[in-house]
Order: sequence, then structure tokens, then C-alpha cells
Amino acid sequence: MRQAWLIYRKEMLGMARSYQLLWVPVVFLLLVVMQPVTSYYLPEILAASGSVPEEMLAGFPIPGPAEVMGGVLGQYSTIGVMILVIAGMQIVAGERYGGTAALVLVRPVSSASFISAKWAGQMTLLLLSFTVSYAAAWYYTVLLLGPVPWRPGLMAGGLYMLWLAFAVSLTLLFSTLLRGSVAAVASLLLIGGLSLGHSLAPSWFAWSPARLLPLANAAIADALAEPVYFPAVSTVCLCLVCVGMAIWGLRRQAIPDLRGE
Repeated sequence: MRQAWLIYRKEMLGMARSYQLLWVPVVFLLLVVMQPVTSYYLPEILAASGSVPEEMLAGFPIPGPAEVMGGVLGQYSTIGVMILVIAGMQIVAGERYGGTAALVLVRPVSSASFISAKWAGQMTLLLLSFTVSYAAAWYYTVLLLGPVPWRPGLMAGGLYMLWLAFAVSLTLLFSTLLRGSVAAVASLLLIGGLSLGHSLAPSWFAWSPARLLPLANAAIADALAEPVYFPAVSTVCLCLVCVGMAIWGLRRQAIPDLRGE
């Protein structure tokens, strides 16, 4: 545990020095805050452009709070996933091919401590980025468009957090097995494949993390009509499987692990 804690502190220090703890939350913040702001001021923007007839602008509907928050969540499932994958694609691959991992693991440090600390660092970055940006989007939605019920909002946010946690865990696994850019492509392809598979055959992919996305959209609209336990539990299990496979994959690399754990 002490080894994992020391590596975790090193990981957080590295993310602070590379400004990941700054730019990832800021990009998330700008990504989602623009959704309620743009939705509220869109009629004025169109009017200022002069290309839309006044009759059309007079009946232009402003989306409700739930619809806007659904759009916010949609940003996380697309661009948000890409940002996290790009931020984490070198998390292990960069150290393996740069020689840093060999310097660390040649000491009495286990592969489990190394991977667990890396995963915890990425989870911390995800938690910080998502919490700050989601809270800001919620605030501006309430300020400009109206109240968002707290229970559906928190449930929808929690389900999307699980989806993003799965994306981070999958990226960690591929970063352990492949080079950074290949790991990013493989992660995005598998995540996209799960989403496409669920949209084409939802009954076959009811177990998959992709099932969390429509459940979150239904939750934010306060129209959730089925339990979320099965896909939520399966997502947590898949995250743990990814971490376990990353530990196993690191042990099989040509990097010494004196602990052999």
C-alpha cells in the first residue's frame, strides 16, 4: 500500500508539472458550459447574423433544463471520452518505452502497486474534471433556463462518471499492452464499437457500459423506467478486469518485477 501511495503521489506531481490537472478540467469546463449558454443565447445569435427571418425567430423554442443537461451529457460521451483517452494513452506506454518503468520496477515495487497507482491518478483527474465541469454546467443551466431536479441530475452524472471510468480503465489496459497512439486508437474503436453495438442491438448489449448512456439520458429527463444496477455493476466489474489484466500484462513485459506479485 505504501508503494502504491508513493507512486500515486509521483503520478499526481507529474500531472501537475505537465499541467494535466489544469488543462483537462479547463477543456471539460469550456466544453460543457457552452451548452446552456449557447442554448439560451441562440435566438439572439441568429438574429445578429441577419440570415434568419424574424417570423422564424419569434417562434424559436428555447430548450428546457433537462434537454440542455442531456446535451451536456452528450458532450462527455463523445469529445469528453476522446480527451480522457488522449490524456491517458501514454500513462504506462510512455514509461515502458521511455525506460522509466524499468527503473521503478527494478526496485522492490510490484506491478500491482504500479498499475493501481496509475489508475488511481487517472481516476483523480477524471473526478476533478467531471465534478468541476458538471457543476458549472448545472449552475449555468439553472441560472439561464430553470431548475434541474437534484436527484435525476446526480443519478445521470453518476452514470456518466461510470462510463468515463470505464474509458479510462480501458485506456490504461491498452497503454500497458501497446504503444501510446495505438492504445488510443484501440480504446476509441472498442468504445465506439460498444456504443454502436448497443444502438443496433440494445437487448444483446444490455450488460455493457454503453447501456449507461441512454439510462443517464432517461434519468436526467426524470423518465427512468428500469433499474440501473445490472449495467452499473457490470461496468465496475469491467473496470476491475481492465486493471487486473493491465497488471498481468505488465508482468509479462520484459520489465523485471522483483516482488513477483
